[in-house]
Amino acid sequence: MALNKTLLRVAENAIKAKHGLVPLNKSWQFFHAEYAIGLAQGTKLKLTEQDRAKLQEMIRLEEGINLQHTSVADFANMHREQALAHGSDEKLAGKKVKDQRLAFKVLAGQHLKINQQHYYLPANGHMDMCLDQLESIEHNCILMIENYRCFDQLQQIKLKLPAQYNQPLVVYRGDNYYSEKTLRQLLQLTALPVIALLDIDLTSLLIASSLPRAIGLMCASLPEFEVLLQEKGNAKLYAKQLPACRQALNASDEPVIKALWALLRKHQKVWVQEHDLGAAHALELMGFNARRQRECE
Repeated sequence: MALNKTLLRVAENAIKAKHGLVPLNKSWQFFHAEYAIGLAQGTKLKLTEQDRAKLQEMIRLEEGINLQHTSVADFANMHREQALAHGSDEKLAGKKVKDQRLAFKVLAGQHLKINQQHYYLPANGHMDMCLDQLESIEHNCILMIENYRCFDQLQQIKLKLPAQYNQPLVVYRGDNYYSEKTLRQLLQLTALPVIALLDIDLTSLLIASSLPRAIGLMCASLPEFEVLLQEKGNAKLYAKQLPACRQALNASDEPVIKALWALLRKHQKVWVQEHDLGAAHALELMGFNARRQRECE
C-alpha cells in the first residue's frame, strides 16, 4: 500500500535523526507489522541501524523516494509532475492543481484584453490562467464577483457602470479550486480600481471594504434594495454572521458600508447575490467616499 505523508514523515525523522527508540504509536505499529521493522519493547519500538537502513530502502523501492536526496517536506512546494520526478505518487505534491490560477471574463459583447491581446469569450465562458502569465491588463477596472454562479451567468445581471468603468476585467473571487489568496495577489500587483459585486451580507461588506483599491460595490439603489430585502432577505444568514461581524461593521466609517449595514440591521436580513440573476432590478455602483476613491486611482 502507498505510504501517506504522515508515515513518510515519521520514518524520515527516525532515519535522519538516527533514533534508536521510538514510541509504539499507530505509525510504528504499521511499520513493525507490515515490514518487520524494529523490536517491540512495551510501549516503545527499538530501532537498529539495520532497521533504519531497511526502512529507507523500503521507501525507495515502494515510493520511489530517495531520502538521501529528497525530504518529504520538499513535496510541499511541488506541482504533481514535479513530485513524480522525486517519487511515484503525484498526490504527495503540496501545490494544488489550480495553484496560482485565476478565472477571468468580461461583460457580454466585450473582448478580454490582456497581455496586449484581445480574446472573444462566450457569454457564460471564462479564461483560466496562471497569475505569473499575466503581463498586462487593458481594462479600466477590475470587477470582483463573489459567487461562481453569478460569475458564470453574469449576462443575466443588469449592471449600470459609469463610463470610466464600463470595460471591467471580471475576476472570480475564488473557492476550493481558485484561491482568494491568488486574487488578492493580483489586486496588489495591478493599479486598477476595484469594484465588488457580492452578497450584501455582513461578511461581504467587510470583504468589500478590505479589498485593495476598492472604489465601491454594486447594489440596487437603497430604496429599491430595502424593498428587495424585505421581500427576499435571508434572516438565518444574518443571525449566523452577526456575532463575528457586528463590532467591525459598527466601527466602519465608510458611508456606503454604514448605510447598507443600517438596512441589514433594521430588517435583520441579508441579501444573496443569486437573487440578482434574471431580476428586473439593476445594480449600480455605490462609490466609497471620494477621498478613498482618489487614493485608489
